[in-house]
Amino acid sequence: MKKIAIVVDSSTSLTPVDAKQLNIFVAPLSINVYGKEHADLVDIFPEDIMRALEAKEEIKTSQPNLGLLDAMFKKIKADNYDHIFIYSIAGHLSGTYQAFNLAASTNNITNITIIDSLSACGPIRQMALVTKRMNEEGKSIQEIEDFMSHMVETTVTYILPESLDQLVRGGRVKGATAALSSLLKIKLCLYLDQHTTSIEKFATERSEFKLYNAIYTDMLERGVNPKTHIILLPGLAAEERIAGFKKFLVEKDPNYEIKDLVLPAGIAAHTGLGTFGVQAVLK
Repeated sequence: MKKIAIVVDSSTSLTPVDAKQLNIFVAPLSINVYGKEHADLVDIFPEDIMRALEAKEEIKTSQPNLGLLDAMFKKIKADNYDHIFIYSIAGHLSGTYQAFNLAASTNNITNITIIDSLSACGPIRQMALVTKRMNEEGKSIQEIEDFMSHMVETTVTYILPESLDQLVRGGRVKGATAALSSLLKIKLCLYLDQHTTSIEKFATERSEFKLYNAIYTDMLERGVNPKTHIILLPGLAAEERIAGFKKFLVEKDPNYEIKDLVLPAGIAAHTGLGTFGVQAVLK
């Protein structure tokens, strides 16, 4: 087993306690609300974002503070790790991937692998956990890199917003889509995978049950199954909706491993309250 460092950004669903127990470094995204910049999961948390969203406060997010990131990389370099694995939120959603590369270059770190997850939240968490497991199993750096690339290529995220208001406000979804959804009183599902360069529309239906069927059918077509994939369900103030999807999925196939996650502040700020995601990721 090698001495490796694993670095993720706070768009994962790793709490500070989890990260400390797992010895995983978390670079906090910057969140600006109430006229002040905060470090995600350091001095602002999902419950704070919940209150800000309820109050309809303006919330902006950006990549980790470069000063904090530089200090983190200096510490990691000084600890003489055999290799450093870094997994970031999708580059088309944030400048974090570029910030990681800049910090590595500035500190002249060469024993490093930086991977754009092309996603956010649960998949990055899973990549970190699988990297740790594979290293404990004695897998080589190349084997870990290859499997991480395979994870990125096979991950899919479905996003089920309660309302599109926050996504539109943050520029993540075009106003025309939101207007159509509101006008027709339809349910909307968005998605992200390795082929998308933004959050795309996946399906529109008259009921959530029909959306669930569309998601399940698409997962089957992508080769998602209980033997190879875990289903992650990140959400904020969406407990009843998540429970409804879990009931649906268990009735379809009771063999799936399903894990509820708290949607991190840096993501919830854009998706809004009541939103939850369905993320199919390799185990």
